[in-house]
Amino acid sequence: MKNKFILQVAESRALTGLGVLLLPAAPPVMLASLALHTSLPVRLVQPDKQEISATASVEEIARAGEPAIRALLLTQEGAAAVPVGTEVWLTE
Repeated sequence: MKNKFILQVAESRALTGLGVLLLPAAPPVMLASLALHTSLPVRLVQPDKQEISATASVEEIARAGEPAIRALLLTQEGAAAVPVGTEVWLTE
């Protein structure tokens, strides 16, 4: 699973006391096979090509009237909002 593409960020939201939630532009197929709350080492590649190493957990988001989707939660201290279009890669 080294350097495997996980998702492209459509939206990021800071969740006070939890981290930054990364919502995918398309359903992230790879995350469907992982247990919720699995911790993953990831590399964020921003649209300007800046790269950031981070830790993310697998989460599931449900909105009224829509099917649940898998997303990632950046859990390291000091996590900041991530630009739309950022690619997230597994770095195991």
